[in-house]
Amino acid sequence: MPIVRLDEATVRRIAAGEVVERPASVVKELVENALDAEARTIRVEIVAGGRELIRVQDDGTGIPPDELPLAVERHATSKLHRFEDLARLASYGFRGEALAAISAVSECEIVSRVPDAPYGARLLVRYGRPGRVEPIGAAPGTVVTVRDLFANVPARRRFLRQEATEAALIQRTLAALALAHPEVRFELTNDGRTVLATSGSGDLLDALIGVYGAETATQLLRLEEYRAGEIVVQGAVGLPRVSRPNRQALFVLVNQRWVESRTLVAAIEQAYHTLLMVGRYPIGVVAVSLPGDRVDVNVHPTKREVRFADERAVAAAVYEAVRRTLLAHVPENPPPPVTFSPLSPSVVQRRLQVADPTRELGSSRPGTPEELVDAPSSTRSADSANWLPVLRVLGQVRQAYIIAEGPDGMYLIDQHAAHERILLDRLLAQLEARGVEQQTLLEPLVLELSPVQLATVERYRDALVQLGWELEPFGGAAVAVRAVPAVVQRSIEQVLIAVLDDLAAGGRGTTPLERVAISTACHSAIRSGQELSLPEMRELIRQLEQCRVPNACAHGRPTVVHLSTEELERQFSRR
Repeated sequence: MPIVRLDEATVRRIAAGEVVERPASVVKELVENALDAEARTIRVEIVAGGRELIRVQDDGTGIPPDELPLAVERHATSKLHRFEDLARLASYGFRGEALAAISAVSECEIVSRVPDAPYGARLLVRYGRPGRVEPIGAAPGTVVTVRDLFANVPARRRFLRQEATEAALIQRTLAALALAHPEVRFELTNDGRTVLATSGSGDLLDALIGVYGAETATQLLRLEEYRAGEIVVQGAVGLPRVSRPNRQALFVLVNQRWVESRTLVAAIEQAYHTLLMVGRYPIGVVAVSLPGDRVDVNVHPTKREVRFADERAVAAAVYEAVRRTLLAHVPENPPPPVTFSPLSPSVVQRRLQVADPTRELGSSRPGTPEELVDAPSSTRSADSANWLPVLRVLGQVRQAYIIAEGPDGMYLIDQHAAHERILLDRLLAQLEARGVEQQTLLEPLVLELSPVQLATVERYRDALVQLGWELEPFGGAAVAVRAVPAVVQRSIEQVLIAVLDDLAAGGRGTTPLERVAISTACHSAIRSGQELSLPEMRELIRQLEQCRVPNACAHGRPTVVHLSTEELERQFSRR
C-alpha cells in the first residue's frame, strides 16, 4: 500500500484511543478539568455504565464563549505554554487532548459560564464535528454531557465490559479523586441512584467515610506526615483485619495525582509483611508529595504512570511510613516470656530432644474446663482488642483445631498456625530487645549435613547466630550444635534440618534474619495431630491474644475461623 496522509477525522479517532480507553477515562479527564478550574462541588451522573450518558457538572471558573471552540481542538490548553513548564506543573491537564479526544468518539455538549458573565455559552460537538457556539442560560461553572460513547468506533464499544463493571471502574476513579481532594464535594449518581458522596469538608476522614463507609473508615490508621528529605508521605491505611481479596481498595497518589505504580504498591504490601493472610491486600490511600522536578508525569497519555528521579528513595519512604504506623498500633510490651518451671541442667539435653512441646502451653495455667480465656486489656493492640474476644475452650477436632465459644458464635483455631505466630512474635520481640533466648546443650549434638545444607549454614551463619543457633564445623560435612533458640522444644535434629531445607529453598521473608526467624518458628511450633489438654488449649489462646497480629501465621495462613451465631442459625435453617 502507498503511504498516504490520514484525514483529520481518522487522526482524531486514533488519538482518542490513547486518552479515552473506556467510560472511566472520560470521567477522569472531565473531573480533572473541573479540579483545574478550581471547582468546589463536582457532580457526576452516568447511565448504563457510562455508555449512554456521562455528565460532569462543576462550579469552577468556566470557559469564556470565545474559547469554547478552541477547548475542543487538540493540543490547545491553558495549563502550560512551553515544555519547561512541566517541571512546575500544578494542574492535572497539560496536553490539551482530553476534550478533543472525548468529542471525537461521542456526542459531546459543553455548557459553560464564567462567574462575571450574564449568561453562558453552549457548544455541541458530534463525533469530532463542532457546531456553533450559542448563548444559553446557565449557572456559573461548566457542564459537559457525553452521549453514546464510541458509537462511531464499534470495535472499541464491543470491547467494553458489562455495565456494572464499567460503573464500578468509574466509581473507583471518582473515589481516588475524592481522596486526593477532601476539600472538594463529590457526588456520583449511577442510573439515578447516588453511589458515592463526600462532604468536601477538607477532613480526610470525611472523604474516607464517603468512599469506604463509616464502619470501614473508622478502622483505618492515619498516616502521620512522614518526611524523608524532600519526600512527604501521608494518608490512611487499614488495619490488617479489614483487608480485601484484591487491590481495588488501595489508592496511591503522587502530588495529588492518582497513579499506577507497581513499585509503590509493592512497598505498601511489603509493610504489611507477615501481618496479612495470603491472598489478602491492604486498603487505604497513600499520598506522596515531592518537588515537581523529581517526578515525570509526561510518561503516558492517560497520565496514570509516572517516573521518579529516585524511585528507590520514594518506595523506601512509603514503606517506612506505612510500617511505622502499623507497628505503632501493636502492644508496646512484647509477648510474655516462656512461663514454664525451670529445668534442672541434667535434663536440658533430653528435654530439648524429646520433650512434648505442648507442656509449655499448659504448665502455668491449669484452670478448669469452664474457665474463660482473656488477655489483660492493657496488653492488647488496637487491632487485636476486639478481634479475638473472650473465648471458652470446648475441645479439639482431629487433634489439629481448637473449638472455642465466644460472644458471637464459634471459633476454630488452627493450633499449629497459632503457635507459629506466638513463637515468631516472641523471637522478633527478643531480637528487638536483649537478644534471642538460648538453650545451651550440655553436650554438643553432632549432625551430618548434605552439601546443600552445609552451604546454607555458611550463607545464613550470621542470621542463625542472631536467632540463637550456635553451629560449629566438625569436620567433613558435620556440624556441632552447641546452642539452640529457647523456643525449640522438639527434636533439635528435625527442627534444624527442616529450617536449613526451608532456607535452601528460598524461605519466606525479606531479609536473612526474617527468613530464619519464620522458619524456626514454623518448625518449632506444635504440629497437627498432637493432642492438647484443655489447660494447654487455653494457654495457647491466651498467648495468641497477646500477639501483635493474631489473625495470621508467619506464612499468611489464617489462625482463626469465626462462625457467627447468625451463620450457624442460617446453616440450621433457623433464619
